[in-house]
Amino acid sequence: MTMFNYNKRDEAFNDLIDEVVFFASAQLKGENIEGRDERLKQLNEGIVRYCAEGTRNERLFQESGLEACKDPRFYKNNDFLENYNIVIAEVINSVLPMVASNDFSRYLAEVRQIGWGDTARFIIKSNELYKVNEVAEGVNRGVLQPIYNDELTVNTRKTEVAASIDWYQVAAGVMDLGDFGIRYARSFEGYIFLKIIAAMTSATNSISGAYAASGFSNSNWTTLVERVSAANGGSAVYVIGTLAALNQIYPSAVGLQYGLGEELSKQGYLDRYLGARMIPVDQVLVPGTVNTSATLALPNDTLYFVAADAYKPVKLVFEGNSSVVERDPDYTPDRTYRIRIQERVGVAAVVGSKFGTMTLGA
Repeated sequence: MTMFNYNKRDEAFNDLIDEVVFFASAQLKGENIEGRDERLKQLNEGIVRYCAEGTRNERLFQESGLEACKDPRFYKNNDFLENYNIVIAEVINSVLPMVASNDFSRYLAEVRQIGWGDTARFIIKSNELYKVNEVAEGVNRGVLQPIYNDELTVNTRKTEVAASIDWYQVAAGVMDLGDFGIRYARSFEGYIFLKIIAAMTSATNSISGAYAASGFSNSNWTTLVERVSAANGGSAVYVIGTLAALNQIYPSAVGLQYGLGEELSKQGYLDRYLGARMIPVDQVLVPGTVNTSATLALPNDTLYFVAADAYKPVKLVFEGNSSVVERDPDYTPDRTYRIRIQERVGVAAVVGSKFGTMTLGA
């Protein structure tokens, strides 16, 4: 996802961020890191050394090393904290693309990055074609049929995650910024995912009846595939949904079911059905329900029919090219450093006759 930029600086800074990304990548892949504890301690020491350079903290670090992070004179120094914020911002910028689900951005969402204070403008091109007139002898011109495009503007809104860092973990050399970055990135990814689904749900409720079907049948399926394909210049059609939604699509005729059991039991859905490729998207849990009701955010009764490499109904906008980290001036008694990480994001959906939806079980 190219809207997140790694703002490279000097070689020492880049090496630190690369090491954080290494830890984050290993955690995502479930890989063990040889000498992990020692490397993690060296990473913490490198980050603190970098943040202390050129500040009054530099002498304290030279005298005490990481132990200096337990000293209030050290961790309350404004210059040191500003440098630490820069490191945190780049950790997030670098880790976000690693965990951000590209299912929706690849098939449903057009992603754009704009400058600070700008507004994103999208030209929505008409999918109508010109009418061909048969002109009789003696008739000067055929009937004029103008084709109108439209435009959509999307403004971003500030989003914020409040987080905390324990200076004692930093001093002990066990603070894992890779895990910290992934935890934040997954939280942010879930928020974006929910916004996209809300936009798609709103668009689905307003979509033309010609591109919406209630209940699964071969007739409804092929009609939607043909209409979405025709509306997008004959493009191939992808059907996107959750695993629970996709595994409801299989032939009803007994004779056609032979040989499909192995494919369904292995991956839970058919790769293709009646000319359309099916693509599953991962579920996400509604924030605050992870350890209680575990409420799923994506509808398990809706399928989206979209054209391959063509019109994307959701417009996702990021303002600026980096995360903004602000410190909380208050400190808790256990020397926790509280920060607020901000991104500016805008999401909107364009309702039009270019994608279709099928509601299952209706």
